[in-house]
Amino acid sequence: MKKKMAVLSAALMIFACNAIPIMADDHASSFADLSDHWAKNSVAIAIAKKYVDGYGDGTFRPENYVSTAEFIKMVVTATKLPVTGNTEGREWYVPYVKAAVDKGIVQEDSVNIDVLNMPISRVEMSKIAVRATDPTLQQKYVNLNNQGAMFTAASKGLIQGLAKGELAPDGSTTRAQSVTIIERILSLNSGEKLETDKLAISNAELAFKRTNLFSMIPVFGGKQYDENMWNPSKLVMETPDGKYKGVIDQIIAIDMANPNDPNWEAAGDISNLKWWVPGTTTANSYIKDYPDSYLIVVKRHVEFSKDPNAYGDMPPFLNFYGIKSPDLSAANKGTLNSIAEVFVIKPGDTSMYIIPKSGFKTNVSVQLDISAPAIPPQKDYGRTIVDILAPKTN
Repeated sequence: MKKKMAVLSAALMIFACNAIPIMADDHASSFADLSDHWAKNSVAIAIAKKYVDGYGDGTFRPENYVSTAEFIKMVVTATKLPVTGNTEGREWYVPYVKAAVDKGIVQEDSVNIDVLNMPISRVEMSKIAVRATDPTLQQKYVNLNNQGAMFTAASKGLIQGLAKGELAPDGSTTRAQSVTIIERILSLNSGEKLETDKLAISNAELAFKRTNLFSMIPVFGGKQYDENMWNPSKLVMETPDGKYKGVIDQIIAIDMANPNDPNWEAAGDISNLKWWVPGTTTANSYIKDYPDSYLIVVKRHVEFSKDPNAYGDMPPFLNFYGIKSPDLSAANKGTLNSIAEVFVIKPGDTSMYIIPKSGFKTNVSVQLDISAPAIPPQKDYGRTIVDILAPKTN
C-alpha cells in the first residue's frame, strides 16, 4: 500500500492545488452564489461540520463538478476517519485516499490517476456511499459491481433519481449534490431512515436484477424462500436433451396509474390490449380502463431450437402461480380480480400480464416459473425461478 501511494503521489503532482476550496466563512449565507440555491441549507450544515469549504473569492461554486479525490476527502472528513500525513500543498489528497482505502470505503485497485483527477461519476459516488454506510461491504474480499451499487444506494435513499427516476450512472456530481449525499451518509450512519425514490429504485432494480417486480408490486415484495431465491441466472431455460435454449431478458412492471412511469415504452401502444383471467369465458375488457393496476411486460428470446416438432420457435414461458380470483363470475363480468393474460386478438399472442393493485387472493406463497414451449408429446421442462411468501389479502 505504501509503495502504491508513493507512486500515486508522484504521478499526481500536476493535480492543481489552486482548485481546492479554502475556508472562506463559516456561513453559507456569505456566499453570493448560494443565496437562492436549492442546496443552501445542506451546504450550511456541511460548512458547520467543517468537511467542505468555500473558495477564497467568496464563492462556493455549487454547480462545479467534484473530482473523485475531492469527494473522498469530504467523506473521510465528514465521517471523522483518522488521517495521517501532510494534507497541504500539491499532495493534499494522498492521506485522505489512504484513510479511505484503509477503512474499506474505497478499494485499492480503484485508486488511479485518471479516476482521482476526473469528476466523480454517480456510480462511483454510490459505491463510496454504500461502503461508508455498511461495514460488511468494507471487507476487501467484497466486490461491488456498478448495478449493485446503484441499486443499494437507491434502496437506502443515498441517491435519488433524476427525471422519471433516471439513474445516470455515468453522470458527474456537483459540489452541491456531493454535500447532499454526504449528509445522507451521516444520517444513515446515525440510525435515521432516509426518504427513497421509488422510480429510482425500480430503474436500479431492473438494471441489477433484470426485473423491478419486487420494488414495484407489493405482492412480489415479500420474503423469498432460501431454496428458491431470485437469481438472474435462472432466467435461462435449456432443456436436458440439448434441443432448446431460451432466455427471459427482463420482467418489467409498469404502474398504470403513473403516466410518468419510465417503462411505458416497453409496453408500446396499449389502446387495443385486452385481458383474460384463466378459467373465465369472456375476454372483452380493455386494460386501459383499469389504471389501478400494474402491467407486466416480459421480454424474451430463443437462443436455439433444434427440433421444431418438439419445441417450435417460441421463447420460454413465464408462469405465475399463487395469485387467484376470489370470484370468477365477477371476473366474467369485467372485474379484474386476479393476474390476467394480456392479448390483442387471442390469449397468448403477447408476453404481457396485468394485475390489479387489490381485490385478488393469494396462496401462502407466489411463484414465478420458467418453462420450455414443449409441443405434445414432448415432455415438459420447467422450474421455479422464485418463491415468495405472500402478504395477507382480504
